[in-house]
Amino acid sequence: MKFILVGFFLRILVAIWNGFFGPSIGADGDAVMFHEIALQVSQFGLFDAKYNIGWVYSIFLGSIYSWTVNSIFLGSVLSCIAWLISALVLDKTIKLLGISKKYRDLALLFYAFIPSSILFTSVTLREVYQLLFVNLLIYASVMILIRKNKKFWFLALFATISMGSLHFGLVLYGILGAVLTFYFTSIRSNRAFSLELLIFYVPAIAFLAFGGINLFLELVPFDFENGLASAVEAYQAGHNEARAQYSFQPELKSNFDLVLFMPVSFMQYMLEPMPWKVATPLDLALFLENVMRCILIFLAIKGLTKVHQVLQTPLLFLVLMFFALEMLWALGTVNWGSAVRHHIPAMGILVIIGICFLDQGTHALSSLRKLPGTKKV
Repeated sequence: MKFILVGFFLRILVAIWNGFFGPSIGADGDAVMFHEIALQVSQFGLFDAKYNIGWVYSIFLGSIYSWTVNSIFLGSVLSCIAWLISALVLDKTIKLLGISKKYRDLALLFYAFIPSSILFTSVTLREVYQLLFVNLLIYASVMILIRKNKKFWFLALFATISMGSLHFGLVLYGILGAVLTFYFTSIRSNRAFSLELLIFYVPAIAFLAFGGINLFLELVPFDFENGLASAVEAYQAGHNEARAQYSFQPELKSNFDLVLFMPVSFMQYMLEPMPWKVATPLDLALFLENVMRCILIFLAIKGLTKVHQVLQTPLLFLVLMFFALEMLWALGTVNWGSAVRHHIPAMGILVIIGICFLDQGTHALSSLRKLPGTKKV
């Protein structure tokens, strides 16, 4: 808890910097734009603002402004509060997995003090709210997987709708979370398939996926007439940056090209800037964060071979959800300046899979304490 409180205090300091002496690092560009649109909402109302479609975050912020004061400091403080709630949800999730206090504190230490997180979760950007709702979705799913508590489907639905309102791509992510949760709760006695899965879950998942994808295609402001590959290529071509732009630019003529591009896109997204491209202190900081991120991913994958059988399903679920979220952002990211922001929503999952399962008490050969869903030995 102490790391959460210190992390919150640091973010409040950045909010003060941004509100009264700023902009702080990362608080220009989109952060200013969201604030300015929120000002229009507060002045003209929800239905009179010309940005009322696709700007749910600014509408929320503008509504708060209209009830209080038009202050970017207030908007920044709200982001800090959203981070605080996300940290408390993360802490509850880690406790649910039966992780010892030592490794829980280590995970929260990383979560609270990663420099890019401090800077980008303290200003008027959507990423901190995306982080909050992703953490809520993960908490709900883990409750369903470990405690078999079906009431948490309502929380999962709320988190999915909320994150989807912040970014259309997160609608698909929420659908994937539901599909994976359905699937893993259907497994009994270590069987990959079951009669329950075949009779009920497959049709339900198919219906959910079909309806969700069609809703996604109706909502997103992109042209899918020529296929998904063409839409991805057009989006990337329209978001070019100067110095921080990735060197490889795709030519996607078919869905097969898109499949081939996905690992390239993911590697660029996770690794850029490469050491030979580091030109500023900020580039160096991003490079070091990427190294740390890759180490945590390696530890997560290694953990799949070591954790107790009871925790293999939750860990596999979390690993898949992490890679799915990062791949989603990778396909729409063309420079490492944007990538550092897009890594924020997956930060909670990353510290769980990369740090918490280092706990020897979660490993198959350990009998140090009771694991979730098991009897004491």
